[in-house]
Amino acid sequence: MKNEKTRKIIEILLFIFLFFVIFSRVFLETAIFAKIPYFSYFVATHHSAWFTFVFFYFALCARYILGLKPEKIPYLSLFSPVIFIPLLHALISGSKLKLQYIRGDFSKALFDILTLYKFSEQDSFFFFEMLALLVIFAVLSYVVSRSVLRTVLNIIVGFYGSMFLAGFQFFGVAPRTKAYFPLNTVFRNHILLSLVYFTAVIIAFSICFFPEIKTLVKRDLKPLGIALTVGIVSALAVLFVISFKFKPLNIADFILLSVVWTALVISAVSLKKGTNLPGGRFFPMLFASVSLVLILGIIFRNRVFV
Repeated sequence: MKNEKTRKIIEILLFIFLFFVIFSRVFLETAIFAKIPYFSYFVATHHSAWFTFVFFYFALCARYILGLKPEKIPYLSLFSPVIFIPLLHALISGSKLKLQYIRGDFSKALFDILTLYKFSEQDSFFFFEMLALLVIFAVLSYVVSRSVLRTVLNIIVGFYGSMFLAGFQFFGVAPRTKAYFPLNTVFRNHILLSLVYFTAVIIAFSICFFPEIKTLVKRDLKPLGIALTVGIVSALAVLFVISFKFKPLNIADFILLSVVWTALVISAVSLKKGTNLPGGRFFPMLFASVSLVLILGIIFRNRVFV
């Protein structure tokens, strides 16, 4: 029992370290090293959700491709400081950062991915970070799996797959966006992408810990089922009222806001019941907190109700 408690504390500390590194990178990149500082409430939520999605995508690939045990996943946080490499490069070179998503011609975008952004006009700062990540990926993949085939597969699916999923700007606010799929929405770009990547985090996290979540659902089927139903129904009811009384909403708004509210309700139930996830109640508390941050930010900063 004592060892179990110690393990949970270590897991929580590792995840706290991960999110400290992520937020530090986001703040330094957008407030200190940017050509034009643009750090803000929703820039922080957007970029933090992006890095968190990438982490859990790496984690699910490590688990299902390499066979990494779930209790070892928190230790992947120890490699998160690699994301400081572009900042160190900017500091040493005296240059400012202007990092952005891959957009435009698909063949050029594919070339940038395959060459780790080395020849990209806007994102060449990523090269050293990507190179370091590739080396870490290759070494750790082989250490964990002891298989050349699994190592190569993890590099293709995990490393290059993350560059494709997180590197391209698939969604943006129509009509003024270069994203591949413009969305009609009441939100500004960073708010929209905060919601998109928060949803992506939930999906990646759920896949990564699917066996544990499946066990939780079997254990707490009734309360979780009620929470899911209440979350979806209440979200849609409130959003319909907002749409008719205050500001017309679009389909993307309904879907993304319903995800955030439902995540809050389910996380609150899981927080009360407890989980078998790494860190115990840490992630239910985190998802509930982030959901509140997004909801309150939208209400008070995006003026949905006026």
